[in-house]
Amino acid sequence: MVEIVRFENYSFKYSNSSKVSLKNVNLTINKGDFALIIGKTGSGKSTLLRQLKPELALGKSVDGKLTLFGGENDNDFSHVAYISQFVDNQMVTETARDEFHFVLENMGVDADQIHSKIAEIASYFDIVDLMDLKEDQLSGGQKQIINLASALILNPDILLLDEPTSQLDPITSEKFLRMVEKINSDLNITIILVEHSIEQAVFFVNRVVLVDNGSIGMDEKTDSALRKLFTEPDFKNYLPQTDRLFLESQLDEVFPNVKLPLTNRRMNQIIQQQSDYLKYEDHISRKGSSSETDELSVKRLTFRFEFNARNILDDITFNLKKGKSYAILGPNGVGKTTLLRVITKQLEQLSGTVFIEGRKTNKMGQKFFDKLFILPQNPSLLFVTDSVQEEISYQLQQSNEQVNDDLVNQYLEKFQLTEIKNVSPYDISGGQQEYLALVIGLIKNPELLILDEPTKGLDPNMKQQVAKMLRNYQEQGGTILASTHDVLFSSKYFDFVSLMFDGRLGTFDPPIEFFPNKYFYTTEINKATRDQFAQALIWEDIVKNES
Repeated sequence: MVEIVRFENYSFKYSNSSKVSLKNVNLTINKGDFALIIGKTGSGKSTLLRQLKPELALGKSVDGKLTLFGGENDNDFSHVAYISQFVDNQMVTETARDEFHFVLENMGVDADQIHSKIAEIASYFDIVDLMDLKEDQLSGGQKQIINLASALILNPDILLLDEPTSQLDPITSEKFLRMVEKINSDLNITIILVEHSIEQAVFFVNRVVLVDNGSIGMDEKTDSALRKLFTEPDFKNYLPQTDRLFLESQLDEVFPNVKLPLTNRRMNQIIQQQSDYLKYEDHISRKGSSSETDELSVKRLTFRFEFNARNILDDITFNLKKGKSYAILGPNGVGKTTLLRVITKQLEQLSGTVFIEGRKTNKMGQKFFDKLFILPQNPSLLFVTDSVQEEISYQLQQSNEQVNDDLVNQYLEKFQLTEIKNVSPYDISGGQQEYLALVIGLIKNPELLILDEPTKGLDPNMKQQVAKMLRNYQEQGGTILASTHDVLFSSKYFDFVSLMFDGRLGTFDPPIEFFPNKYFYTTEINKATRDQFAQALIWEDIVKNES
């Protein structure tokens, strides 16, 4: 094997922090590896990745050594390409064609070669029809494929991917990862991928690296890594649902030679052979009280960006009951975020009416905004101070609390923010920003939470913490409307789910009714076990039959 990256006892800290973010890291990446980096939110995964793109890591190595390409050209990072989770922040021109021209011209490629290179890259990525579309005409998935193509046109030896699928719907996410696998397989380009949700990614990688509190906690081949994660209480929740079911049910004792991860087809075959060994128990259905009061009502809402353009929202009508939670799923670009922006008066509808507790929102003035909290896709837009502690203090003051240090510390401890209290909210990880923004919303204690992708950047354990916070908010009478790509989170924690497509919103149904009727927008457990257990949605729904 040809060594391409080596960290030796490597430590690093950011210039604006006294905390060492990476501690004594020892890690070797070989040519052609497809390595998956996992770990808790804020554990140092992205920091590790950015050491290979120094302009993104504003700090300094405090100890150890980083070697590239076997010691040759140690300071040459030009053969390293990087793609972030922020789909909209990477293109610098209006169209893919202009983007590729810009990249190639900056590389000094001769004008007569530019055309052939663009033709080659457009054909390989099957984006010929997208080349002249403006960025605002592209879906999130299309933008990310163009970002990937722009990275590849640089002829990199190493491709760094920092949560590239976090803003993509499940179907688009899988297509993106398959394209990355093709690049790895066809061109032997080394891939280093950071992800929180590994349900899809584990099928494409050849090794899994766990970053735990700034150090390497594990570096194993995929099968061994998944089995080790199962033995660690802090990381058991990271397992893909089918593998979790396989190990929790002790099916590995019956099938000792089966390799992980399990495809849905293989899991289905195993369950067929062990149908008497397992049974279904419902862990999804909600037993909460039913409210007859409408918190939010939307009547025949229609919106388009330009007069002669197609409707982005097309005659949408629905009611949200007080104290319930509602999730909207759907592909990138179908109008989920636009719907939330129209409801919250960030965009003006063409026609239709929005009501809060029976009152038209266009006649409520400031009282409308006092009743709700909006979590945007970019949570940093909500921050106004220089530290997490000051942010909590400021938000408490806005809520007319009698604020003192003891109260602020109580909130920091309650929401598990004490460790980062002195850090700027702009310098914490993307997942920590998402979590802090949600805490701000809960401090405001609105009647209605409007959440746009509330789980992006969160590790599985933090998602559980968020679920508890949201459930507690509901028990106090709060109502939740969320746009999300997180199928598993929606199935476990929301009362009602709907699918949006082509500007229209389907009916809101309980998860136990919504997901079993879907082939693609459903959980991996439902796909793998529906022949035997049609209503099973999560691994907890299938248990050993003790009778």
